[in-house]
Amino acid sequence: MDETSLKIDLTYTPAQVEMFFNIIPGTKYQVITKGRRFGATRGAVHAFIEWAIEGKKLLWGDTIHSNIDRYFDRYFLPALKQSNISYNYQRQSKQLIIENGYIDFRSADRPENWEGFGYDVIFLNEAGIILKNKYLYTNAVLPMLMDSQTSLLVAAGVPKGKLDKNNNEHPFYTIYKAAKNKAPGYNLLEFSSYDNPLLPKEEIIELEKEISRMSPGMVEQEIYGRFVDSVSGVLWTADMIRHFDIPDLKKIVIGVDPSGSKDGDEVGIISAGLADNGNIYVISDRTGGYTPLQWGTITVNEYESLKANNVVVERNFGGDMVKSNILNINQAVRVKEVIASRSKEVRAEPVVSLYEQGKVFHAKGLYKLENEMLSWVPGLGKSPNRVDALVWAVTELMNKTINTNIWA
Repeated sequence: MDETSLKIDLTYTPAQVEMFFNIIPGTKYQVITKGRRFGATRGAVHAFIEWAIEGKKLLWGDTIHSNIDRYFDRYFLPALKQSNISYNYQRQSKQLIIENGYIDFRSADRPENWEGFGYDVIFLNEAGIILKNKYLYTNAVLPMLMDSQTSLLVAAGVPKGKLDKNNNEHPFYTIYKAAKNKAPGYNLLEFSSYDNPLLPKEEIIELEKEISRMSPGMVEQEIYGRFVDSVSGVLWTADMIRHFDIPDLKKIVIGVDPSGSKDGDEVGIISAGLADNGNIYVISDRTGGYTPLQWGTITVNEYESLKANNVVVERNFGGDMVKSNILNINQAVRVKEVIASRSKEVRAEPVVSLYEQGKVFHAKGLYKLENEMLSWVPGLGKSPNRVDALVWAVTELMNKTINTNIWA
């Protein structure tokens, strides 16, 4: 890298330096367990740009194909422009060329595209999700690592259980154990969410409290980056949650999940809309601990400001009071009552499927809703008020979508 012609302005936290640059000689498998929002992705982006400038051949492995362009636009592009680095990003082939090096991007949902070339460095972003596909690891990643004596695998991610859904040992846990036992060529780094100095400690404490409220066992996994035995059954994963600017919406619904207890449960208030492209966009989260008058007023204000089509409310707790609470404030509000005749998990499954298909997007800043989605294990912890309100709103939009053949 010719630093006289290029002024690289890429910064790293101490943990990121340890991950990508202070690599112990002889390491072939750099295994990193981490807590949520630790900052591994941004550090990897900066390291890959520097390595590409040096002429290295690099592979970036991600969870789903539709994430790749968004990762380039959100992380790579700002860093490249900041340092005025010339590049050529080929969106069709998913290759970024910088100087004499290049970065190929591949996704776990298209494992057939991985096999082939050897690389100097392979980075697995969210290895806990990517490596659940054992075939991908044994038939693509490992052979590529064998192509060069000096190739390096950097596998980083929040642990996602010791076993896969078939009760076989999760490959990420397998390589974690090898690194933990100091097998030749393996090195282990363990970080928690608190190891990101760019995040205020208060934010992590608040995140830990939210996760603990939904599922105490998840704190060990999601905050401290540890493999745990008892946590399984989470419906949403981080790769399913996609952010996008909100387009014009043809229908807007507000989902309301009243508190069903007197122990401080919040009232879920989530707004979502349907666009002409058939996608659903989650707009806002006004959930909180309110009196009936307060949440009714907040719901009506949201209805009026968003020019919503209707409010969907669960009437299991409170009966007619739920609907009348809104209409007493504004009789013009269209209120649809729904009854929870099935379990929360069963109601949520069709909504989760839409997220898996890439048909639901979030406005930025919905951290508490997303934390609840990623932490809720059906049957454990408190009632997921935000998730319940989300499910009611998205289900209503999904039904309208199916009825009007938007996705036909």
